[in-house]
Amino acid sequence: MKRVLSIFTIIFLVVGQPASAEVLGFNDAEVKAIGQPVLDNILEGFDNNDYLIYVRDFDDTLRESVSEDQFYQVDQHFEKTIGPIVSKTYLGYLKQGQMTVLLWKARFEYSDNDVLIKLVMSKRGDRYVVTGLWFQ
Repeated sequence: MKRVLSIFTIIFLVVGQPASAEVLGFNDAEVKAIGQPVLDNILEGFDNNDYLIYVRDFDDTLRESVSEDQFYQVDQHFEKTIGPIVSKTYLGYLKQGQMTVLLWKARFEYSDNDVLIKLVMSKRGDRYVVTGLWFQ
């Protein structure tokens, strides 16, 4: 299973955030309220094999770095090896420069291991965007 999870260490991190980027919220409840629906969109995209839902909240650079073909390859591999998500628990967040890293512990149907989901987000103007995503 280690090999499977290493394959799913999906790293889409954009280096060099624009000067206008801001961290999310001022406390755990605010950050979770912003990030939870975004993670739900990403997971819905996987569940429904829908690239547009998956990338809906990505910033332009991240969206351009994840092609539709790449998404479908990872999605198919996800479905066959770890299956659909069974549960997720919000663990908290880290402020790193102008970015916020949100953390969840997740369980997937075909895996006995916990998966750490890291969602990197920032606020740009009046919009919250995903700038990085990991499933470890």
